[in-house]
Amino acid sequence: MRIASSQIYQQGINNMIDVSRQLAKTQQQISSGRSFATPADDPVAAARVVQLNQELALRDQYRKNIEQVSSQLELEDSVLGQVTDVLQRIRELTVQAGDGVLTQQDRVSLATEIATRTDELLGLMNSRTATGEYLFAGSRGQTQPFQRNSAGEVVFAGDQSQRRVQITASSSLAINDSGRRLFTDVPSVATTFSMRGAPGNDQEARGAIGQGKVVDQAAVDALFPDGLIVEFASPGADPDGQPNFTVRRVSDHRVVGDLLNVPYSAGQSVIANGLQFNLYGNPVEGDQFLIATGRTQSVVSTVEQLAEGLNEFGESAPDQAELQRLLEHTLGNLDHSMDAILKVRAEVGARLNTADSAAGLHQDVEVLSKDLLSKLRDVDYAQAISQLDLQSFVLQAAQQSYARISGLSLFNSL
Repeated sequence: MRIASSQIYQQGINNMIDVSRQLAKTQQQISSGRSFATPADDPVAAARVVQLNQELALRDQYRKNIEQVSSQLELEDSVLGQVTDVLQRIRELTVQAGDGVLTQQDRVSLATEIATRTDELLGLMNSRTATGEYLFAGSRGQTQPFQRNSAGEVVFAGDQSQRRVQITASSSLAINDSGRRLFTDVPSVATTFSMRGAPGNDQEARGAIGQGKVVDQAAVDALFPDGLIVEFASPGADPDGQPNFTVRRVSDHRVVGDLLNVPYSAGQSVIANGLQFNLYGNPVEGDQFLIATGRTQSVVSTVEQLAEGLNEFGESAPDQAELQRLLEHTLGNLDHSMDAILKVRAEVGARLNTADSAAGLHQDVEVLSKDLLSKLRDVDYAQAISQLDLQSFVLQAAQQSYARISGLSLFNSL
């Protein structure tokens, strides 16, 4: 085979270019710290690196979610602890109010502190998170959950939903609890009642029904689970042409007692089936107010009824008997309220433990993922430097060989 001088030159140049390219690649690996510069250098490793980076970014988001969950749950636990302290103080005052040596003026003084504690309790029930959302409003974070209506009754304006946050690919945690469950739907020791206006009431007339109280527990127990409807009729239904109302049972619409076409005056007191309540405002024909009986009572109602009783009950034997009944019921209802809060705090603690476990898992997996990522992506400096020395030596040898071979010619032998 004939070998031309040009082939010798070209082969030598190609060898030096190839070695130089390899040397430059190794230098780039050492300077960048990466084992490959483009996916084409190692497609399999490049694809795995992309996947690992995505997993790490997702786990970083999970860790941020866990931090948010832990922060909010710790806040909720702290607030519920303060609520428990307030209820415990009210319970102490309730026990103190049962002391037979206290005068009515002494009980009024206790009622004053209880009223102050009620305001403190409402403030805690309307607590906000660091982002300004209400803690116990369910999914309606921008709505104040506990508000007073036109009759002065505290009503719940949130919902029963729980907001959840994803903490792993397959699990999420609730970051809040509804105030309805905590403070409104609390089991009571006796039949209770709640009052509200019908949805179709004239909103501009602003008729309202007061919170009311039990004056005959046996009659209220007999009414359960039925309820009452207070319905306003036209002035024409009254002989004197005055605004009037009728009280009926919900189940059969039977008129209660003699409460048929009763003339209405703002603020008047009504007694029906052991319940005493007041009507306010300017209700119009067709307005209705619903009174439902149940076995739950809000913690605010329990406390406010206690304060009202301490202010109203005198020294007579019937008043003292009613006072003792009120104190017994209040103690039982306060215990139920604290039990409900304790149950939720236990759930909050369990969620915090779950969040901590998930955070630990993410941290362990992240360490393993970063180690594998480093093995795939990062250069082995010892191996790379050794390879760089070898490639430098090969390049030098190629250059020297080329210099000698390029000096050979047939003309030198002539």
